[in-house]
Amino acid sequence: MTEARQLEPFENLDRLATIEMRPQGLPAGVVRKLYDAARSNNPLSHEAASILAGCAGGRVAIVTGIVFESLPRGEVDGPLGAAFLARTLEQLGVAADVWVPAEIVPVVEAIRGAIGGEYAAIEEPRTPSDYAAAVTVEKLGRNPSGVAHSIFGAPVAQEFAADDFIEELNRAGRPTVGIGDGGNEIGFGAMFDEARGLVPRGRDCGCPCGEGIITTTATQVLFPVAVSNYGAYAIAAGLALLAERPDLFPEPELVADGLRAAVDAGCLDGGSFQPEVYADDGVPIDGVAAIAMLMRTIVQQHFRTSPRKA
Repeated sequence: MTEARQLEPFENLDRLATIEMRPQGLPAGVVRKLYDAARSNNPLSHEAASILAGCAGGRVAIVTGIVFESLPRGEVDGPLGAAFLARTLEQLGVAADVWVPAEIVPVVEAIRGAIGGEYAAIEEPRTPSDYAAAVTVEKLGRNPSGVAHSIFGAPVAQEFAADDFIEELNRAGRPTVGIGDGGNEIGFGAMFDEARGLVPRGRDCGCPCGEGIITTTATQVLFPVAVSNYGAYAIAAGLALLAERPDLFPEPELVADGLRAAVDAGCLDGGSFQPEVYADDGVPIDGVAAIAMLMRTIVQQHFRTSPRKA
């Protein structure tokens, strides 16, 4: 099988992960530009999955979760994708810790109850040396002034232990992957200057710090996507491809079950901040399940052979 044929399903996963379908009022038209600027060679889902596939027998930290007044139990985007990625890694013999703020631990536990798995939901990570790699999913990072921001430029009070943790892993030469959809998340420091020029409020957040919303914290691989959870699903699908296990990516109904569990545990749709809305970054649950279904189909089709001869 040619290299191009082997990489084609990853190309399709990346395309799916960058399809924007947010409602009016949220930033649009930026993700594909960020993706193109972040990519250097192979599809980004392939780059990230290849790193994680090499962690068999080790432990991976998956870092996510945003908590502030409007999101007392966090938002759906982040914890759901982190849990699915942890579940996939676990099935491949890689231990995973989902590191979230204390307020979100019950959310991750509720998702785990809905989708299965034994991965840990933790408030504090082990020491960096305990991890073979780390992935951040929709995790706000600090800008040059040490301030985290929403996509609308509002300053958001955050602990920056995750930034310090990722930077320590980078210094130690441990692989790091950042998944984000707005430029304000950990990882975008890898293309800081480009992102400042592409993202609304990238150069000027409008808050007193005046340094824009782009984080300075970099990761080895940066995967800009339309909704951060899509990036986690794409990497999980990529792991299924590399392992030649088309059964590994779950039925889309399981994604919907996890989303419902997150919302029922107090997590909010990041597109509306409204309770009891079964959506992710404004994309309704049926649309989220459809993305998962297409990713599953991409994986399955790669291992099927057509009987057609003429």
